[in-house]
Amino acid sequence: MNRDLLKKSAVFCALVSLAVTVRLVSETPNFSAVAAAALFAGFYFRHRTTAICVPLAIMTISDQVLGGYAKPMMVAVYGSLLIPIAWRSLLHRGLTPVRVGLGAVSSSLAFYVLTNAAVWLTWYPATWQGLLRCYAVALPFFANTLAGDLFFAAGFFGLYALATRASEATARVVAPQVG
Repeated sequence: MNRDLLKKSAVFCALVSLAVTVRLVSETPNFSAVAAAALFAGFYFRHRTTAICVPLAIMTISDQVLGGYAKPMMVAVYGSLLIPIAWRSLLHRGLTPVRVGLGAVSSSLAFYVLTNAAVWLTWYPATWQGLLRCYAVALPFFANTLAGDLFFAAGFFGLYALATRASEATARVVAPQVG
């Protein structure tokens, strides 16, 4: 197995393992690493299919323990967790804290809007009042989602930046000086 494939496989497994663990042990509803892992996977993996497999694997594994829920809800949850991957091209143009932050915030907003639309359609009266009540009740969950997405995105991309710098520094030390 070549070194790059081994590294990519290790990153894939680490993202999935960490996000599954956080999802299973977190006592704060919606504070998770799933969207941040998807955001990082979209940036890190060359193939979009590999990036898509990260949040799908996280949710499939953790839902085996946590249990499933109504099909419209599952479609909305799984679908909304693929949205962060769409940030890949913008992040590839230049990895900055602002872009990572915007990716995390937009991922949180998309999750809030899409999943609560499904909640409204599934559990609330199909009225404007029902819609407003649904989104209002979900605001504390949105705050937790936003906190988790920002925290874990900062962690994933911060570790990546540190690892990249360490790798470049090692390459400079090992490379012979020409002069």
